[in-house]
Amino acid sequence: MPFQIQQVTLIRYLEEPGMTEITVPEEIKALGNECFLNCQQIVSVILPDGLTEIPYRGFKNCTSLNRIRIPETIVRIGEGAFSGCENLKELVLPENLESIGTYAFYGSERLMRFRLAGGVFKVRMNDIYQNQYDTSLLKKFLCEKNTEQQRKIFSQTEDAKYKSAMAYYLLHSGQADDDIRKYAKRNITKTAKFYMDNQETEGLQELLSTGFITKSNIAKLLEYAIVNGCHESYLLLLEYKDKYIGYQNPIDKLKL
Repeated sequence: MPFQIQQVTLIRYLEEPGMTEITVPEEIKALGNECFLNCQQIVSVILPDGLTEIPYRGFKNCTSLNRIRIPETIVRIGEGAFSGCENLKELVLPENLESIGTYAFYGSERLMRFRLAGGVFKVRMNDIYQNQYDTSLLKKFLCEKNTEQQRKIFSQTEDAKYKSAMAYYLLHSGQADDDIRKYAKRNITKTAKFYMDNQETEGLQELLSTGFITKSNIAKLLEYAIVNGCHESYLLLLEYKDKYIGYQNPIDKLKL
């Protein structure tokens, strides 16, 4: 049996050859510290309802992990819980989440999508620990349920990456005020380039839906996509320009 269990607590998962998809039994009511530490072959994990915490370094260095089902009963993600999960790209955070521990996502360089109740929040995790003050505000934002408090955190944040992510999340969840809309519009080109650099076409599509990308900046973004080989982004921008802005020179369509 791959699960070491003490009463109702999973103490340790012991990897078995070929086992890449793990479903933790329903009878498990708690996870022990480092229970999946260094389990490098697991790709998918389904956690049962009833758990309240992802513990200290629970999934640290699970380098192949790219999807995990976190139950709505989770209220805390512990210190270093997903650190080193270099293939994890998205987390669906439960609405009941109250806190995220330090270095919870450290080294999870591909992780940039957090699905929250109001929509998708995007920020690149390999930048997250450069400024501890802004990192603390970001974690509060991810756990905050009150929109007024989210807007307050936005106003306190100094790091442009985090602030843009907050602005577009609030915009798409219908919670942005005039100041946030102005900030998002002013930073649309920078944010679009960020999404292109990270091959985050879903994010780029969301930016296009705001209508903030206009004739004055579409040409620069198309040129950026060409120079940096962002082919999918280029096609999205091209389709947007063709549909909503139009072409002054038909040869522009043949650049890539």
